Amino acid sequence: MRSNGFQLGAFLAVFGLTAGAQTPCKGTPASVPQVQHVFLVVEENQSFDDVIGNPDMPYLNQLASQGGLARQYYANTHPSINNYFYLTSGHKGTSLPWFSADVFKGPVLGDNIASLLTKHGKSWKAYAEDLPGVGYVGDNQGLYAKRHNPFSYYQNVLDDKTPSGKPQREQIVPFQQFTSDWKGGHLPDYSFIIPNLIDDAHNNPRTGKGSACRDPESLRQADHWLEQNLKPVVDTDSFHKDSLLIVVFDEACDRGSKADAHFTPRQRKGGGGRIPVVLVGVGIPSDGCVSDTVFHHESALKLALRALGVNEFPGASGSAPDMGEFFGK
Repeated sequence: MRSNGFQLGAFLAVFGLTAGAQTPCKGTPASVPQVQHVFLVVEENQSFDDVIGNPDMPYLNQLASQGGLARQYYANTHPSINNYFYLTSGHKGTSLPWFSADVFKGPVLGDNIASLLTKHGKSWKAYAEDLPGVGYVGDNQGLYAKRHNPFSYYQNVLDDKTPSGKPQREQIVPFQQFTSDWKGGHLPDYSFIIPNLIDDAHNNPRTGKGSACRDPESLRQADHWLEQNLKPVVDTDSFHKDSLLIVVFDEACDRGSKADAHFTPRQRKGGGGRIPVVLVGVGIPSDGCVSDTVFHHESALKLALRALGVNEFPGASGSAPDMGEFFGK
């Protein structure tokens, strides 16, 4: 135990995650820069304290030490599905009870980030790992989970066309297109990135079953995936000139003895627990900063739209706390 404690302490010190090691973020709502690309990556079902400072996730913790870290960000609900709707439309998509919400079939009506980006002349894609094919909006297939792909439920994505006449649903593509789009200079303005059930820490890579809280194998796998797929992009000069990356977990751990099923004064009733959220990109201090403002998923939605120059916000995102404090010293 003494050795493990020393190793953890050394790890925290190296990555600047000891108490007080990072300075408060000092930006204002007006500090949010205009960027060319927003990347939003959604991981699964792990709590803040099980991720931040955990040696099993060295790459994500490195990003946290070199960018913005939200320390009081709370998911909206359990289980997963409505958190994805809050992230992209600012409201829940289904009123089914928690034990059946994940089998919701849709559709979901009204504006969302896809419809608003299209309206304002911006491009978007949902890159879903193990998606069976371009435009697929059907049920789960293998390690692809439909409930983690909110765009497959939105009526306007299902029915509408892009300005060029293509079906909107064709903006939902297999993740393998992400690398070719990046290398070919064809990335959209907004990329919603969905790892599969193994690579997002939802399932254990060895057993294939749902991960326990702070499951080391699951966290190492998710971190490896992030490093393998995001580091080549984040390490480029162009990223730091024109891009913003947001890595968010959909909800806190809801499995086993450590499940986050308790509510605090900082959580709305029925909340989804405290989760880690890391931001890297233009205008964010490269030596790291932390925020203790209380955020929910609507704020990440609002930030993505503002950073892309869209000032029309769906659902509750319009009145959500602004995340401009992460930009500027």
